[in-house]
Amino acid sequence: MTMISAREFSEWLRSRFAEDEQGVCLTREDINQLTGRQSFSLGFVHDIHYELMPYGMAFVTDTSRENFYLVHISKRSWREQLEQQYERELFCNVLPLDKSG
Repeated sequence: MTMISAREFSEWLRSRFAEDEQGVCLTREDINQLTGRQSFSLGFVHDIHYELMPYGMAFVTDTSRENFYLVHISKRSWREQLEQQYERELFCNVLPLDKSG
Protein backbone atom coordinates (compact mmCIF):
# COMPACT_ATOMS: atom_id res chain seq x y z
CA MET A 1 0.00 0.00 0.00
CA THR A 2 1.29 3.44 -0.90
CA MET A 3 1.41 6.13 1.78
CA ILE A 4 -1.18 8.79 1.19
CA SER A 5 -0.82 12.47 2.01
CA ALA A 6 -2.78 14.45 4.57
CA ARG A 7 -4.70 16.05 1.70
CA GLU A 8 -5.64 12.66 0.23
CA PHE A 9 -6.66 11.33 3.65
CA SER A 10 -8.74 14.42 4.43
CA GLU A 11 -10.53 14.02 1.08
CA TRP A 12 -11.20 10.37 1.90
CA LEU A 13 -12.58 11.32 5.34
CA ARG A 14 -14.73 14.10 3.90
CA SER A 15 -16.17 11.95 1.14
CA ARG A 16 -17.22 9.25 3.59
CA PHE A 17 -18.26 11.21 6.67
CA ALA A 18 -19.40 14.66 5.52
CA GLU A 19 -23.05 13.74 6.04
CA ASP A 20 -22.49 12.03 9.41
CA GLU A 21 -23.43 14.74 11.89
CA GLN A 22 -22.12 12.88 14.94
CA GLY A 23 -18.59 12.53 13.59
CA VAL A 24 -16.31 9.53 14.02
CA CYS A 25 -13.40 8.40 16.14
CA LEU A 26 -10.24 6.78 14.79
CA THR A 27 -7.30 5.24 16.60
CA ARG A 28 -3.65 5.75 15.72
CA GLU A 29 -3.68 2.20 14.39
CA ASP A 30 -6.71 2.98 12.18
CA ILE A 31 -4.94 5.95 10.65
CA ASN A 32 -1.74 3.98 10.07
CA GLN A 33 -3.73 1.27 8.33
CA LEU A 34 -5.85 3.65 6.24
CA THR A 35 -2.92 5.83 5.15
CA GLY A 36 -0.32 3.10 4.66
CA ARG A 37 1.97 4.73 7.23
CA GLN A 38 3.94 3.07 9.99
CA SER A 39 3.75 6.26 12.03
CA PHE A 40 2.79 9.90 11.64
CA SER A 41 3.51 13.21 13.31
CA LEU A 42 1.29 15.78 14.92
CA GLY A 43 2.04 17.89 11.82
CA PHE A 44 0.22 15.28 9.74
CA VAL A 45 -2.82 15.65 12.02
CA HIS A 46 -2.63 19.46 11.73
CA ASP A 47 -2.49 19.20 7.95
CA ILE A 48 -5.60 16.99 7.90
CA HIS A 49 -7.37 19.48 10.18
CA TYR A 50 -6.33 22.38 7.92
CA GLU A 51 -7.70 20.60 4.84
CA LEU A 52 -11.06 19.82 6.52
CA MET A 53 -11.79 23.18 8.17
CA PRO A 54 -13.06 24.92 4.99
CA TYR A 55 -15.72 22.19 4.86
CA GLY A 56 -16.91 22.79 8.42
CA MET A 57 -15.12 19.76 9.84
CA ALA A 58 -12.30 19.46 12.37
CA PHE A 59 -9.78 16.69 12.98
CA VAL A 60 -8.46 16.72 16.53
CA THR A 61 -6.74 14.40 18.97
CA ASP A 62 -6.84 13.65 22.68
CA THR A 63 -3.90 14.47 24.94
CA SER A 64 -2.38 11.00 24.56
CA ARG A 65 -2.54 11.32 20.75
CA GLU A 66 -3.95 7.82 20.49
CA ASN A 67 -7.52 8.71 19.54
CA PHE A 68 -8.53 11.14 16.82
CA TYR A 69 -11.90 12.74 16.24
CA LEU A 70 -13.52 13.95 13.06
CA VAL A 71 -16.27 16.36 14.11
CA HIS A 72 -18.48 18.96 12.49
CA ILE A 73 -17.94 22.55 13.49
CA SER A 74 -20.89 24.54 14.75
CA LYS A 75 -21.32 28.01 13.36
CA ARG A 76 -23.65 28.87 16.21
CA SER A 77 -22.43 31.60 18.52
CA TRP A 78 -21.93 30.68 22.18
CA ARG A 79 -23.95 33.77 23.13
CA GLU A 80 -26.91 32.70 21.00
CA GLN A 81 -26.81 29.24 22.58
CA LEU A 82 -26.79 30.65 26.12
CA GLU A 83 -29.57 33.12 25.35
CA GLN A 84 -31.77 30.35 23.96
CA GLN A 85 -31.01 28.14 26.97
CA TYR A 86 -31.85 31.02 29.31
CA GLU A 87 -35.17 31.63 27.53
CA ARG A 88 -36.08 27.91 27.81
CA GLU A 89 -35.19 27.81 31.50
CA LEU A 90 -37.07 31.02 32.19
CA PHE A 91 -40.13 29.75 30.32
CA CYS A 92 -40.05 26.39 32.13
CA ASN A 93 -39.72 28.06 35.56
CA VAL A 94 -42.70 30.37 35.11
CA LEU A 95 -45.79 28.93 36.73
CA PRO A 96 -49.22 30.21 35.74
CA LEU A 97 -51.06 32.12 38.46
CA ASP A 98 -54.38 30.67 39.53
CA LYS A 99 -56.73 33.67 39.47
CA SER A 100 -59.76 31.73 40.67
CA GLY A 101 -58.60 31.29 44.25
